[in-house]
Amino acid sequence: MKEWIKAVGNRKPGTRNLSYDEAVAAAHAIARGDSTDAQTAAFLMAMRMRGESEEEMTGFIDVFRKYSLPYRSFSHSLNSAGPHNGRLCFPVTIPVSLLLASVGFPQVLHGGELFSPRTGQSLKSLLEGLGLQVVLGAREWEAVFLQLGIGFIWTELMCPPFGRVRPVREQVGLWTLLDTVEQAMNPVHSQYIVLGVRHKTAMERLLKLLRKSGVETAYLIQGIEGTEDLPLHKSSSIRKVTPWGDEATTIDPGTFGFHGAPLEKCGKERQLELLERIIQGEEAPELHNEREHVVFNAGLRLYWFDKVGSYEEGFQLARSLLQRKEAYKLLVKWRELSGIGQSRKLSRKKMSG
Repeated sequence: MKEWIKAVGNRKPGTRNLSYDEAVAAAHAIARGDSTDAQTAAFLMAMRMRGESEEEMTGFIDVFRKYSLPYRSFSHSLNSAGPHNGRLCFPVTIPVSLLLASVGFPQVLHGGELFSPRTGQSLKSLLEGLGLQVVLGAREWEAVFLQLGIGFIWTELMCPPFGRVRPVREQVGLWTLLDTVEQAMNPVHSQYIVLGVRHKTAMERLLKLLRKSGVETAYLIQGIEGTEDLPLHKSSSIRKVTPWGDEATTIDPGTFGFHGAPLEKCGKERQLELLERIIQGEEAPELHNEREHVVFNAGLRLYWFDKVGSYEEGFQLARSLLQRKEAYKLLVKWRELSGIGQSRKLSRKKMSG
C-alpha cells in the first residue's frame, strides 16, 4: 500500500494519478484488509487533498462491486442513495419512494450507517424506526422486492469491505472517495438514478462516472442538505445525465405554483412523527409544508422518468395517492413482508447450525 500512498501523496515530488490498474490494486488492498488502518487513512486523506481522477474512481467502484453480494438485476427500478452524513430534516424521499412504488415504479434505496449521530439520521435508522426490518440477505430482500417493488439495501451488509473500513472512516471524519463509491454502487443495476450532491465539484465527479455507467437516465440534484430532495423555498440546480450527454437546468418551484418555508432541522423522533402522519394521509395544517414537499418531489420524479405526461399530471397523481393512503398501504405490507423475510433467514441459520 505504501507505493500507492507515495504516488498520490500531496505536494511531494513524483506524485501523480494512479492508472486504472493501480487503482484496482489499491482498492483490493483496502477491501481485503491487506492495508493497515493507518495506511488506509493516509491513502484516503491524500486522495481527498489531491482530488480523484475518473480512472481512480472507476477502479475503486469496480473492485467494491466485486466484493458485494450477488443481487439480481432489477433494471427498471429507480435507485436513490442517501447522503453519507445523513438527513437533518424531514426525509422527503421516503414517502416519495412509497408513492412511486405504489403505482408500479420500483424503488431501491441504499446507504450506510452514519459515523456520528450529530450529523443527521440515516435512511436505515429511519426505516427501522418505521417498523421495517432492513437487515435482510440478498435472497430475502429480492423476495420482498419482487412483491412490493420497494426495498432498502444496507451498504455494509451488501458490501462487507465497507464495514471493515468503517472505523477508519469514522476516525477520519471527513468526506473521502469511499463516500462517492458507496453512493455510486447501484446494487441491482437500476437504469434510473437520482442522487443528491452538496456542491458542483461532487456533481462533476459523479457526472463523469455516470456517463460511462450504462445508466439510461440519472438526475444529480443539489437538494436539501446534500440530499436528492428539492426544497420549495428556492430554486435548485440539477443535471440530467444520459448515455448521449448531460443537460444542466434549474428547477424553480414557483413556476409550478409551489411555495414553502425551509424544512426545519429536527431529530429522529420528530422526523418519524412527521413521516407516520404524512404517509397515513393526514392533512392537518401544521403538516402542509412537509406534505407539499412530498407532492412536489414525487411529481417531478414521475415526470422525469416518463411515468406521466406532464409535471402537472405528476403533481396531481402524487396528491391523489397521498389522499388515498396508498403510501401507507404499501408501508404496512412492507412491514409485514420484511418481518417474514427476516424470520425465514433466522430459521435457515438454525437449521444449518
